[in-house]
Amino acid sequence: MPRSEGPMDTESALSGADGDADVEQSIGQLPLHGATGVFLCLRWLAPKAWWRTRALSRSWRGLVDGDSPLVAVSLFQALLEAQGPLRTANEEIDFAGCVYTAVHFGSAGALRCLLQPLTLPTGWARESFALGVAREALLQAALSGESAIVEALLTVYGPGSLVSSRRRALAKEDAVKTLKALQDWERHAPDLVTPDSRQVIQRVLLAVA
Repeated sequence: MPRSEGPMDTESALSGADGDADVEQSIGQLPLHGATGVFLCLRWLAPKAWWRTRALSRSWRGLVDGDSPLVAVSLFQALLEAQGPLRTANEEIDFAGCVYTAVHFGSAGALRCLLQPLTLPTGWARESFALGVAREALLQAALSGESAIVEALLTVYGPGSLVSSRRRALAKEDAVKTLKALQDWERHAPDLVTPDSRQVIQRVLLAVA
């Protein structure tokens, strides 16, 4: 009598090299218009681990970058709400790392989504933590020549933004400090930021300062 395949057999099959490849391929080909499927795949992962799905397919990369037309931004926001509020130092470190990864990849759409929970007046994250993350992200973006990230940060978390009426936000002093850091950086590494990006970033920061 042939032996029937049970749960252990299935688990063993998936643990092999071929099984891993099949699972990765099936996840990579997941139709991203199925928001429930995407949510279930990412719900149990820390935000910083979401970035690993960028390698699965072009559609997944568009989703994680926050600019996919196939999945509403509300899905990304739902995932973030499921991760918070941030209660421990480890949770704060993980979330800050996710924000800085968005800066690293130049993903302005994802950054806007990531900043939204930090703007809530309901205690999703400590005010000092949120402001510190925004300041560091602004500095990293400016020194990396990510003009779109700088604009996104100041739009969502800068002077005159909605968050500035609720809690402490990026201020003129932050723009001045970032400008000075950018000038110092240019003296040591003048070729790391293109002239066009530098001009845009300086213009955006000067408009705030």
